[in-house]
Amino acid sequence: MFKQQKVSIAVRQVLFASTLIATGPVWAQSTAATEAASTEKAETEAFETIVVTGSVPGRTQIESAIAVTSVDAEMIKDFQPSSEAEVFRMIPGIQVAGTAGPGGNSNIAVRGLPVATGGSPFVQIQEDGLPTVLFGDLQFGNNDYWTRFDSSVDRVEGVRGGTAGTFSSQSPGAIINYISNYGEVEGGLLRLNTGVGHDEKKVDFRYGGSASDSVNFHVGGYVKQGKGPLDAAFNVSESAQVKANVTKFLADDVSYFRVLVKVADTQEPNYTGAPALANYDGNSFSDLRPYPGFDGRNQSNYSIHNQEFLIVNREGVTERVEMSGITTEAFSLGNELHYEFKNDIVLDNKMRWTDMSGGFTSPFFNAATTASVLGSTVNGAVVNSIRYANGPQAGELYDSAYLNNNTNVNTNIRDVGSFVNDLAVSKEFAIDDNTFTARAGYFYMNQNVAADWHTNRTYSELSGDNPAMLDLFDDAGNQLTANGIAGFNDNWGAGNARDYDLAYTDTAPYLALDFDTDLFTLDASVRRDTVDASGWTAAGGEVFNTVVDGVAIPTLIPNGARENLNYSVSYTSWTVGGLYKLNEDTSLFTRASKGGRFNGDRQTVSGKINADGSLNQQGLTSAVDFVNQYELGVKRRGEVLDGFYTFELTLLKGDFKQSTYELSATRCGGVAGGCVIDAEYKSQGAEILGTVRIGDFSLVGNATYSDAEKLSAGATNWTRADGIPDLIYTLSSNYHINDQWVTGLNITGQTAAIDGAGNEYPDNYTLGGSLRYSPTDNLEFGFQVYNLTDEFDIRGSGGLADATVTPTVISGNPVIGRTATASVTVTF
Repeated sequence: MFKQQKVSIAVRQVLFASTLIATGPVWAQSTAATEAASTEKAETEAFETIVVTGSVPGRTQIESAIAVTSVDAEMIKDFQPSSEAEVFRMIPGIQVAGTAGPGGNSNIAVRGLPVATGGSPFVQIQEDGLPTVLFGDLQFGNNDYWTRFDSSVDRVEGVRGGTAGTFSSQSPGAIINYISNYGEVEGGLLRLNTGVGHDEKKVDFRYGGSASDSVNFHVGGYVKQGKGPLDAAFNVSESAQVKANVTKFLADDVSYFRVLVKVADTQEPNYTGAPALANYDGNSFSDLRPYPGFDGRNQSNYSIHNQEFLIVNREGVTERVEMSGITTEAFSLGNELHYEFKNDIVLDNKMRWTDMSGGFTSPFFNAATTASVLGSTVNGAVVNSIRYANGPQAGELYDSAYLNNNTNVNTNIRDVGSFVNDLAVSKEFAIDDNTFTARAGYFYMNQNVAADWHTNRTYSELSGDNPAMLDLFDDAGNQLTANGIAGFNDNWGAGNARDYDLAYTDTAPYLALDFDTDLFTLDASVRRDTVDASGWTAAGGEVFNTVVDGVAIPTLIPNGARENLNYSVSYTSWTVGGLYKLNEDTSLFTRASKGGRFNGDRQTVSGKINADGSLNQQGLTSAVDFVNQYELGVKRRGEVLDGFYTFELTLLKGDFKQSTYELSATRCGGVAGGCVIDAEYKSQGAEILGTVRIGDFSLVGNATYSDAEKLSAGATNWTRADGIPDLIYTLSSNYHINDQWVTGLNITGQTAAIDGAGNEYPDNYTLGGSLRYSPTDNLEFGFQVYNLTDEFDIRGSGGLADATVTPTVISGNPVIGRTATASVTVTF
């Protein structure tokens, strides 16, 4: 009954949003001429986009027996996402809060199958059909670090379930594929964006077209700089990316050879949370609002007093590092060959070599009572007083009720480079008036993973305005910390003073069979992955002291026990599906699948590897997670009120079992140093996607409903899965007032969700709006606002800090508050 009430509330929210959008629609960032062409194309080609991701080539969306969504660049700009992961809220089935900031580090769930630890274990992010990294949940290296949406991207395709696990490796839940603009249409743009009321500048650019009768080219990218919408006191964004490609069509004008290049050097913040106030009744929070002095909608714990800090590096030497958020450096070179032989034989080969590295340096946040530190034992002494270590009050006693006791973390990601190649050959056979297609392929990817972790025990002021570091003292006045640092590399115990250099090689032959008639299609595909693991890891050894400013600070470095990896695991994924063509505008499809994903670096330092490098029984049991999925869907397009519509509905059921390593003490029952999480998960629900275009008005909306549950190890009763709302939805639209003016509104929201401790956070939604003016066909001025009503929304991810006071103090990662951006776009 309670769950039905929540869903009812959510449905009312969606209906309200639809009405609101219908009376005050959204914005897009293209000129009026471009949008008119786009409208005409959409009316004639609804569902006619050729699917190129995770499926048999050459099939349109309405002909494909899979759940697939294509989101073009204009739709993404309409939505104005605040982070890379928030783009994914436009794809049905993908469940992500999108509040971690533009740097990444988001937990990306799919179809109600939650993220038990971190990252996106069942979702793979690709660029032009190849993965950017093999595993979506690399520790301190999630796959949303390495991809940036910019003007070089033509569209983003999302394939959920089924063939996602047989046409690609390590992606049984979904593939999200960033597809480049290949210069098929002559022209380009230059867009200047500036924050209004906050310091952020961005330049987007692209240009492409024909170099000759048989050669197309495209180049695009962006440059970004600024302090960001959360008003850091220094530049937290310093990013640039350029992507280019050249396509040479061969004599038959169908076969082609393409070369692709990408250069990226990015630095973007990772937002780790803020305190908040809430009413607390039972296990439910309500009336969430900002904490006085730290409003997470427009403030963060990035500070000039913590802009750089000391670490002890992997060689045991003190080193000063910048608080640079998430940084990436990448150079990739790839090619693609599509060759059509006689007799309906087609060869496709995609290759990419990538040199990539980066870093994760962030001020983690956790609100704790000051009283919990006073009287506690730190570094062998009882804490008697706390003083400001720096800032305008340096040396004065700290007497606020709360402080931040979470770590300053620095992860040096030395190497996440890779080489990947996907070769496939297909042959069509005519059987009467029907077509049978066989496609055989071989996938190879070598993924390097080398990094060293530095997690300092740290204390700082709880403030959103350049918080100062805090030093602790005993009753004799002896200083126990150095500029807020109580320990080097020891925040999560010896197991996480970690250094490793690993390599994973995934080889996967696969076979797909497809039978297509006028009335129906049937398909089946199977994939056999073999993953070879090699390399080593080292954890912390004996504690020693590092003297900083006369203070002895306990220190760990990775000179302890080593693990040497030398094992191989093989597993099979399969899917079977079919589609029935009711008519040219309606199709029904059904699918069953079992997809596997290999547990990579999270298997290390968790007691699963023998001395000879092989997996022990626990390691063998948890080496591969399998996802079982069943789906039934309908796709429909038609005319309505002198316009047209499309509609997709997919009913879902799925389950998986996972055993993996987790760092968070919250998920480990308060245990520092990490733990192994073993649990089973199951979900059932539905995905919905609809579009409507009537005259000068258009609407795009999606929703994902899921009833997700988990069964913890040793438990007998299934419980509600944390981090997964029952309903998540997004709506966006456009309205052309005339040839020059466009205005609008968008909305994204969700129902209530619980955290790892079972506390429930309320439902909410966020509105965005815009106004655009095009005095000429090639010039546009835009004004966009994110979170128009300045909602304070944590989206179900937080923690209880102090339940002894009213209102209760909690911590969480709020949605960015009201943020305005102005833009000028020139097309040519």
